[in-house]
Amino acid sequence: MEPTLQLRYQPAIQGLRAIAVLLVLAAHAGVPNLYGGLIGVDVFFVISGYLITGLLVTEINNRGKLDLLQFYARRLKRLLPALLLMLCGTAFAIAAFIPLPEHPAQASAAASAALWISNIHFILTEQSYFESTTLANAFLHTWSLGVEEQFYLLWPLLILLIYKTTDNLRLPLLVCIALASFTWCLWLTHENPTLAFYLMPARIWQFSIGAIVWLVASHSPWRTLPAGRFLLPAGLLAIVGAACWIDKSTRYPDWVSLLPTLGAALCLLTLDLQASEKTPASLLGWGPLKYIGDISYSLYLWHWPVLVVGQHLLPETTLYSQLVLLATSFVLAHLSYRLVENPIRRYNSNHFPAKWQLLACLVAVALSNVELIKWHNSATREIKAQPPSPYALARKDLPETYQLGCDEWYLSAQVKPCEFGNNTAPRHAVLWGDSIGAQWLPALKRALDLEAGKWRITVLTKAACPIVDQPLFYERLGRLYTECSDWRASASDYIKRLNPDLLIIGSSGSYALDSAQWAQGMQRILNEHTGTAQQKVLIAPTYALGFNGITCLEQHDPATSSQPSATACTTTAENQNRAGAISGLSQAAQMTPATTLIDLNDQVCPDGVCRARMKGVFVYRDNEHLTATFAASLHPTLREKLEQAISAKPDNQAAQPAKP
Repeated sequence: MEPTLQLRYQPAIQGLRAIAVLLVLAAHAGVPNLYGGLIGVDVFFVISGYLITGLLVTEINNRGKLDLLQFYARRLKRLLPALLLMLCGTAFAIAAFIPLPEHPAQASAAASAALWISNIHFILTEQSYFESTTLANAFLHTWSLGVEEQFYLLWPLLILLIYKTTDNLRLPLLVCIALASFTWCLWLTHENPTLAFYLMPARIWQFSIGAIVWLVASHSPWRTLPAGRFLLPAGLLAIVGAACWIDKSTRYPDWVSLLPTLGAALCLLTLDLQASEKTPASLLGWGPLKYIGDISYSLYLWHWPVLVVGQHLLPETTLYSQLVLLATSFVLAHLSYRLVENPIRRYNSNHFPAKWQLLACLVAVALSNVELIKWHNSATREIKAQPPSPYALARKDLPETYQLGCDEWYLSAQVKPCEFGNNTAPRHAVLWGDSIGAQWLPALKRALDLEAGKWRITVLTKAACPIVDQPLFYERLGRLYTECSDWRASASDYIKRLNPDLLIIGSSGSYALDSAQWAQGMQRILNEHTGTAQQKVLIAPTYALGFNGITCLEQHDPATSSQPSATACTTTAENQNRAGAISGLSQAAQMTPATTLIDLNDQVCPDGVCRARMKGVFVYRDNEHLTATFAASLHPTLREKLEQAISAKPDNQAAQPAKP
């Protein structure tokens, strides 16, 4: 076997990798104003395109051919050992610290990661990259490794085809690939942002930019010009600026993804300038940055599982807890790099044919995958064999609308009403809302005493769709939530045809709307239904925990936990978004005849303290939604307030001021 070709080690590239991985860590750890640190992955893509193209082109130029088997074996030898170590270590940690009901989803994601297809897995399971660690999969970060490995599989074949053409066509062909992929990425971002984020073909333009930089840099002397010294600061400014600029309301990837991608390209263009120690590029080779760059692959592998598993051990997110978890990530990354990644990468395997190296790697992948699938199947069987725990039952303590299939999912605008009570009942109420509005159904059924036959209820709800006439950007979709607007309009028309006696509206207060937007948007809704219902009731948004209440209680169960605490699963009823929503709804109610605001937060969070469990009853089934059992327990208070609202005269009706 011919000796392996390698590119010159460049400390500046390691420094750029360090910046990329530190931005990712900052974003995932919740560092303020660095939500956009996720663009560190984009920087990695550009660097990979640059280096891999350099390796391939160098081999073609030096040997006149490309050994595909050797290339694939090198890639697997470089990436696979550390990945398998992380998968196994994380699997053991999950088995030890994460509740059993979560194991099957974790195991299936780990199995897909071992096959380098976790990006496809997360598309199929609708797992958003932008979920918090409370809800996320411990292997979610491996989506980018799937994208990279799929790129490595395809790119050598494309380079071979491109290098069969003449010199003057190679760069234009790479530019065409980049433009085609970027155009498709932009279109897909607006049509299906999840696909645009996860799919390799929608990301290959970023690898192509790196490849273009390699070709341009290897043929152009312009980097020696004085202007070249300003490219590195400009590139770094673009990368860090994008990390600070991007927030939860930013559609991504989109045009904004050009900023970190081109920033990384500018940085790579200046690498030869580091020949002088006084150049800006030499700063990227600074010792600590270079070392973080060296361990950046292992650090990326370990940081996310540590944050996800760690939040089960340190449920309260504080500066101290995040620093502890990040420090743990660095320790694991250091050990992985020193004991596994680097020794295997440096081991001279040239005396083994590439096909046998490749076969050994594939066998390791297959065996790992088999064990992970066994874990999935074992956990699934164990869950089915066990009687459901109180915690499992609480997680499924939902309103009936979910079983009946009438709470419409986010991608549909179809109106699916549910009817409760006797169809011949003389009085008719409509409950209209999102999933927080739906949580009030158990209480309303008892408050209106449906069994007495005087009332019937029609329920119209749609997940994540507030009843407020305002455009809404939905992070999960990465665009304006047009399905919500369309559904709300159709539901409004449906309610007008029903002409109920009582219209009850409930929504979450977690949306990115201020008090004025809530007041104006709700005012428009109420004005549209001036002649629709005799009385209208707005139910104030309830305060949330900020963490999963059931998981927290499970972790602090005195019977099973090493850290039981009577006060651990509580939080104060303070949230600017919800307070603003309540204030805006109060204003809208006061300005609209026959409209009342009912605020039950003093029952949900007595004395301004929200608890995951009160008097033996689970209050929340997740971080925000009330259990059906607890909601039903509030029916006496709700009945009293509804009777006051129904009997009140429009001219003297006023809502109570919002609670702070």
